[in-house]
Amino acid sequence: MYESYWKLNGRPFSQTAEPAYFYRSQSCQTALLRIRYAVENLCGPVLVPGLSGNGKSCLVRYFASEFPKLRPFVHLVFPTLAADEQLRMIQAELCEEGVPNSGPIDTVLRDIRSALRRHAAQGRRPLLFFDDAQLMTDDGFQQVIQPLLSLAEADANIQLTVLLAGQPSLTARIRRFGQISERITVTTPLNGFTAAETAEYVRICLHQAGCTHTIFTADALSRLFDVSSGNPRRINRLCDMALLVGFAEQKTTISAEDIDSIAGELLPAAA
Repeated sequence: MYESYWKLNGRPFSQTAEPAYFYRSQSCQTALLRIRYAVENLCGPVLVPGLSGNGKSCLVRYFASEFPKLRPFVHLVFPTLAADEQLRMIQAELCEEGVPNSGPIDTVLRDIRSALRRHAAQGRRPLLFFDDAQLMTDDGFQQVIQPLLSLAEADANIQLTVLLAGQPSLTARIRRFGQISERITVTTPLNGFTAAETAEYVRICLHQAGCTHTIFTADALSRLFDVSSGNPRRINRLCDMALLVGFAEQKTTISAEDIDSIAGELLPAAA
């Protein structure tokens, strides 16, 4: 709606966790390095704690897009499902078409083991990404995560990476399950952007959308960091709405006062 007014060729601030919109902040760089080390050396499961909106899903999707051998890439986004339902979802993602998504759980686990062996023989290294893992039930940890880790550990023909991402409370939850926590080899917290990274991120997003002029003043970018705490999701929401309001009010730039006004409307709902 506002693109032509600001002379943009598209919306610069995406609300989706797509690799194309990934910004390599210092925290993300560190996380990528640690995840890569764990994956390449088959060290064991990876834990990525971080506040909602800090970009955990985008980070993992970007990492998977950079390494085509990490296939199948299974992104599990229903953490509250019963353990048997989660296993059947994994079975469906890993196994070839035609494998029945039914039967007792021991059959499902055998199918998963066979599929993992088959992928390894074909040079593929599946990545299972459990999103919002802090919401998983105790049964989910004990009957899904733990058996998968045991399969990978006990069978040299299986090359599997399990990655758990979620709120900071996930770290404490994992500690309750000794057989899982003892296997975690890499924990890499994902933090929000710094003030400098916030400003750079906004400029990069605008540049990718074809912007060749200043839209957000320096004061606006500074205020944007203050009210968002460097949280990428909040930054995207604030900037997107700022561009819309600026278009509606026929502004030539976005000021710090504009950011304050929009933050008062958006952030209570975003918190």
